[in-house]
Amino acid sequence: MVLCTSASAQVIAKRDIPADSIAQNVDDFPYFKGGVVAWSRFLQNNLDLSGTIRAMDSVAYAKYGSRQTAILKFIVCEDGAICNIEIENPDKVSPEFAKAVLSAMRRSPQWMPGQVKGKPVKTRFRQPVVAVIE
Repeated sequence: MVLCTSASAQVIAKRDIPADSIAQNVDDFPYFKGGVVAWSRFLQNNLDLSGTIRAMDSVAYAKYGSRQTAILKFIVCEDGAICNIEIENPDKVSPEFAKAVLSAMRRSPQWMPGQVKGKPVKTRFRQPVVAVIE
C-alpha cells in the first residue's frame, strides 16, 4: 500500500543549478499536475515495491520497520521539469525502497512550477512518499 502526503516524462538526472537561481520565497508552490489524487495515482502506477518486499527479511523489518517514509528533495524548474532528485533521509529507509522511489520519480511527468509575481521560477521541493510493506 502506498500513501502520499501533501504528459511525457521530462526529468533531468542532475543539473548544475546555482543555488542563487532557486527561488526561496514563492507566491505559488509547485505541484503535481492534477493535485494529490493524480500524485497518488502516479505513485500507484509507477512505484514498484517488489524488490523492497523481497528484501524485507527480519533484519530489515527490525532496522526500517514495515512503514517507511522517504523524503524526496528535488528542484522543479520553470518549465516544470524535475531535476536533482535525492532522498533526504537515506539512512531511515531501506536501500531497495529508496531505489524504487527514485526510479518512480525519474518517470514523473512535468509539474506545475512555482511562481513569483505570476512568473514561473525554479523551486526546491520536498515530498514525502510513504509505503506500508506487509
